Amino acid sequence: MSKKIIVTVCSINYLGQAKALAESAVKHNPDYKVVIGLVDRIDGRIDTSGYSPHRLLEVHEMNLPVFQEMYERYNLLELNCALKSYFVSWAMDEYQPDHVIYLDADMMVHASLSPIEELLKENSILITPHITKPFPKDGRRPAENDILKTGMYNAGFYAVKNDKDGMALIEWWKDRMIDQGYERPKDGLNCDQNWLNFAPLYFRKVLNVDHPGCNVAYWNFHEKMIVQSGEKVMVNGQALLVFHYSGYSLREPTKISRHQTRYEMNGNPAIAKLFKDYEAILVKNGHEDLQKIQCYYKKESGGKWLKKLGIKR
Repeated sequence: MSKKIIVTVCSINYLGQAKALAESAVKHNPDYKVVIGLVDRIDGRIDTSGYSPHRLLEVHEMNLPVFQEMYERYNLLELNCALKSYFVSWAMDEYQPDHVIYLDADMMVHASLSPIEELLKENSILITPHITKPFPKDGRRPAENDILKTGMYNAGFYAVKNDKDGMALIEWWKDRMIDQGYERPKDGLNCDQNWLNFAPLYFRKVLNVDHPGCNVAYWNFHEKMIVQSGEKVMVNGQALLVFHYSGYSLREPTKISRHQTRYEMNGNPAIAKLFKDYEAILVKNGHEDLQKIQCYYKKESGGKWLKKLGIKR
């Protein structure tokens, strides 16, 4: 049984991205098992044979007593985010790994994760701040006030050791996500993400990952020198580990992210190549067709149920 687990979470419409993540992860880290937590029901709607050997775990399989309550409360984005810590907890129980690394489905792994494993030898919780250096005050987005609203840390990456300190974070997070996982920035809530602000204050053995190649994304490009070096991509002189394609869409393939106005795709050849390669992988994975599949748990306007949940008791 694998002692190293990667967990990601999505609905069927993002499975093309989740598959890209999973395949990139095991390509560079063959000793990892990937669990794709699915906030959806397959229900014969897609061919799942191409996802082996990864574990496709449908949310109803976890038989969560709180799921119906959470479903009724949240929209689909909120529900996906709120359930991330539950899928991590399930993976801990099921596989008893040394650690779990959570990665958002819109990420790709580009190298060995051994630098992350080294950090987990002395720490139980790894998190990545959105920024560690100020943005220019130039009216572009994101700006520092955007980070204040959305959270100091990015919840698309975190790693937890299977010990009392790591699990303390997960159990606390699960509890908060039952009813406080809304996307309401004016109320200080941004799904699961803002809650990570408390992690260094509430829990022991928490480390801000300072490896420049971990969770590289548009919000920290101003801190990074990203260059192609042979077949590798280097970030501030170290290997790119994980790249986050947050806000990228095949509908606008020349735009880095719909969430930012700071950078153009052609501004850096190494970044442009990363996105071009990612575009080709998503096309190969049938991402556009998967995007058309409606989530089993999606609600009509007004909150009416489309289907019965079918929760096991």
